[in-house]
Amino acid sequence: MRIYKLILTLCFFAINSIGKAQTIEGYSFEKYNIEKHTIKGKAKINFQSNPTARMFRTRITEGYKSSNIDFAGYYITIIWGCGTGCISGAMVDIRDGKVYDLPLNEETAYNGCYSNYGTDEDDRVTYKEFSRLFITTICSEKEIENSKNNKQDKIFLINVWNEQKKKFELVKTIKKTYTKERKE
Repeated sequence: MRIYKLILTLCFFAINSIGKAQTIEGYSFEKYNIEKHTIKGKAKINFQSNPTARMFRTRITEGYKSSNIDFAGYYITIIWGCGTGCISGAMVDIRDGKVYDLPLNEETAYNGCYSNYGTDEDDRVTYKEFSRLFITTICSEKEIENSKNNKQDKIFLINVWNEQKKKFELVKTIKKTYTKERKE
């Protein structure tokens, strides 16, 4: 009976966290779904298509070789660190090998937080294999004066990949604030 309760509890938390990751203020990955296509093979990376591709040649090559399509039906994303709490990245179109910058850098995906109050996961980047929605999160945290609490501000940048223009478009910025008691 105890195992049964444990399994139910774990299922509840898994379903609850999946729901949080699927929607932020009305922006769901399903709303930006694309058709699923069968793709055979990967094109050779076109390093001349983007300055980032030339600068991070080894990282992009290794990530591309070892990964499968994970964004917008045709793209493989590669993400790397760019300093303390910062991430950056690119994506490669498997059809023609062209490289495109992700909407990630020290200004758009910085994690200045010690823990996540709103979620149980690192949500600096959220995207899906068959969706054009790409969400980045900036997080900052500070102590609240004369209090045992910390304040955490998260800014969610809602980006949508425009396949015709081959670029990300920032649709909306959403700010949420969380507070939590500090552990002393």
